[in-house]
Amino acid sequence: MQSKILNRIVAETGIPRLFSALAEELSPTDLQSLLLAVYQSRARAVRESGVLAQLVRSPLVSPSSVDARLLNAFDRIAFAAADGFEAVDLSPVCPLGTTSLLGAIDQNSLLTTIRNAEVLGDSTPALALECARRRKPSAHRASQPPSRLCSSHRAVRLQPFDFPGYTPHFRLFALVTAGRDTGSHSFELQHLAGHIGFYLNLFQTLNSHGFHLTSPLVEISDVTITASLLDAAGVALEQVRQLVRAHIPGSAERFLAERGLTLPAAVLNPQDELPQPGLLVQVKRQVVDSLQAAYPEAEFRFNLARLEGLSYYTGLCLRISPQAPDGVRYPIADGGFTGWTARLLQDKKERLLTSGIGSEFVCRRYRAAAT
Repeated sequence: MQSKILNRIVAETGIPRLFSALAEELSPTDLQSLLLAVYQSRARAVRESGVLAQLVRSPLVSPSSVDARLLNAFDRIAFAAADGFEAVDLSPVCPLGTTSLLGAIDQNSLLTTIRNAEVLGDSTPALALECARRRKPSAHRASQPPSRLCSSHRAVRLQPFDFPGYTPHFRLFALVTAGRDTGSHSFELQHLAGHIGFYLNLFQTLNSHGFHLTSPLVEISDVTITASLLDAAGVALEQVRQLVRAHIPGSAERFLAERGLTLPAAVLNPQDELPQPGLLVQVKRQVVDSLQAAYPEAEFRFNLARLEGLSYYTGLCLRISPQAPDGVRYPIADGGFTGWTARLLQDKKERLLTSGIGSEFVCRRYRAAAT
């Protein structure tokens, strides 16, 4: 369905088939050639004053306000902590439609190029593509060890950001683990523990280098259980997808409050506190208990009131919120299992865990006490 803006453009140009001709009838290469010519013509009309004015008014084309040396220091520490992951320097772009296809992110929130590519709005889909490329030969897939990749990348996301510290482009450190279902949820349990352990270890190391990330809250959720609870309450998942946004803090809490719903948000022992705990009992015994012993400064709980990511993740997911110098716990690390490699390889036995931390946000908010 065309928007009011498109309808206005069509009416003003007097070309009724303008949109369908561009979107559906022209081949991708012909559309690319047409748009290249259009923007070459427009670029000739640009003047020095216009370039400078755009830089001043648009945060999209403005440099980061964080010292590049600090960002590089974060990356050095993070890559050292992720020594079990292969470090990959991603291309700035990925194939057109990758992020919306895999991550269900609106294409309007991404920077689409006229060369049938898009600037990375999230590095984890690009890392998933690389895992799928490496795992594509089906003859050896079952015996292949997991693919474990990490990357530091500047992502571009164009949805409105009203929260202080959020910008249209930002540095993100991401991890992915792709492998084979080995039965009894052993892949999920092992690598969920590995990703959470990476972040808790990273926080400790950052704290010895002038950062201040204290009392991290680790929340583990299972979107399948949350979806079942919402369904039992008569809430359609499409409502959640439309009204709850990860970049809008508090949107999940408002969604539940407006409908008078209360979901379990601070469960300590799923076996005792939930009527149908599912996999969370094993997570408590095989993941949380061992991590709690290794990282006593962290607080662990199971949160089934998490609504962000219901259309993004497929099962277990994590969120970690350490306390900042201003006393606020920000959700700086997030991740979960997706079906991306299973879809890309058309193989239901494939498993993928993705996670990431907003490294630029950490550099901006978790160094304040040191200045």
